[in-house]
Amino acid sequence: MSDTESPSPTRNSDLEWQVSALQRQVFLLLLALVVISATLVFYLFCESYFVSSDLATIQPQATQIIRAYNLNAQAIQNFREQLVSYGNTHSSFQPILLKDGLVAPAMPPRQ
Repeated sequence: MSDTESPSPTRNSDLEWQVSALQRQVFLLLLALVVISATLVFYLFCESYFVSSDLATIQPQATQIIRAYNLNAQAIQNFREQLVSYGNTHSSFQPILLKDGLVAPAMPPRQ
């Protein structure tokens, strides 16, 4: 027997059947990929629409809150400075400032 012999007709039809089955499977997988991709794009489009409408609703309220905070920012900063100066003069208040992160903890001396 030599390696150059042609395959038998039954073996050839079996290979053709396998190739056609593989082509169908690849086609169905590509079709499923297109359907899933289209579904994902539609979902993201809907989410984008809902988020933009929510943003349009909330934006005036958020702008008002930010404006009020900016007006009171200096008063907040002054209050913080007063707390720190009070903590510097009253050592019993230092743990509260440390807990709230208003002052940095003192570094222990090096040995």
